[in-house]
Amino acid sequence: MMEEEKNSERLKVVPTLGQAPVELTRVLPRGLVRWAFWGLRLYIAAMLVLVGIGFSRGMH
Repeated sequence: MMEEEKNSERLKVVPTLGQAPVELTRVLPRGLVRWAFWGLRLYIAAMLVLVGIGFSRGMH
């Protein structure tokens, strides 16, 4: 409970006509979800490196 209060950030959403404001909270991923996100970050970094190599060599 303390961790949620410490790490949560409350955001105000600007209402449109006829709607009340809604408070949103940030959820911190845990366990396998955290590992999946780190895996995606590493995958994206590897793909950026490969694309950079491809562009630097050009078409032959």
